[in-house]
Amino acid sequence: MPFKKGTSGNPTGRPKGSVSTASKLIREHISNAIDGNKIKEMLDKIESPTEYINAIAKLLPYSIGKIKPYEDVEEIEPISININFVDTKEEE
Repeated sequence: MPFKKGTSGNPTGRPKGSVSTASKLIREHISNAIDGNKIKEMLDKIESPTEYINAIAKLLPYSIGKIKPYEDVEEIEPISININFVDTKEEE
């Protein structure tokens, strides 16, 4: 019998959006291997403001992490709205 949509086969599993242990270890090893001073020296050599901003923009996701777009949408029943206009002028 297949699982219902939105229900996990392992409800006690890792929460959505949490980082796995392997990913944490890999990030730690990479950050230890990268020499921040050397990167700073290389960025300081860039003279063009546009090139400097482009280099920073490319490196930024690796320093703060990439953010995944997530939108929690709740499914609701459509509602019906009826508007009745009534003549408000007084009759003489």
